[in-house]
Amino acid sequence: MRNIFILAGGVIKELIRRKDFYFILALLIMVIVFSATFSFGGQTGLHRYFKEICISLAYIFSVIIAITFAARQIPQEIESKTIYPLLAHPVSRWEFIVGKFLGVLIVSILSFTLFYLIFIVSMIARGDLSTPPILFIEAYILHIFLLSFFASLTILASFFLSVAANSQGMVILYFGMNWFGATLPGYIWLPHPELFDIKEKVIHALDIVPPWVMLFMAGYGIIYTALFLMASYLVFRRRNI
Repeated sequence: MRNIFILAGGVIKELIRRKDFYFILALLIMVIVFSATFSFGGQTGLHRYFKEICISLAYIFSVIIAITFAARQIPQEIESKTIYPLLAHPVSRWEFIVGKFLGVLIVSILSFTLFYLIFIVSMIARGDLSTPPILFIEAYILHIFLLSFFASLTILASFFLSVAANSQGMVILYFGMNWFGATLPGYIWLPHPELFDIKEKVIHALDIVPPWVMLFMAGYGIIYTALFLMASYLVFRRRNI
């Protein structure tokens, strides 16, 4: 476990060093401030429009961070040859995969938490208290499972695709499954990450998600994450580095 946490800590330090996170944060704040100046569509329509912009950006930016960080973890270790001393020490390939995944997940959760708090504070500042607090919590929890889904899938894909192709492909997959998933051939047999997205409930202040549904979705997310990580390990174990 110690090796896993050390590897995860390295990914977290990468977030602090990289400037793209701070750029995304500044962009999110600027868009929220700019959107707050709009005054059309009626007060109710305006609140919903503003909520949709803010929460959509929080979701999209956090997914992009999860994907881009996951896509470059293993390729950059191989390219820089830092993977050799890591594997030469008592760090198993399974620990390497899980440590990198855990680091990416923590980074994406931290980013999403900050983005989400900015969104909630902006709602409170506008006096919009229509959404039940429990719904905010449910949306937050389900989105964490979405981040876990894409982080683990992107790590698996990084063994077969370049960093650029992997990142772009996963972003397209995220938007495609959310917008066109139900129209895809064989949709019933495909994973359904769009089920973790309940921002429409938050935007329109709809009923909360029943506890049994939350438990089902948690299990759904955990199973797919475990499958992707196990597949990553099996590919990594058979590959000569």
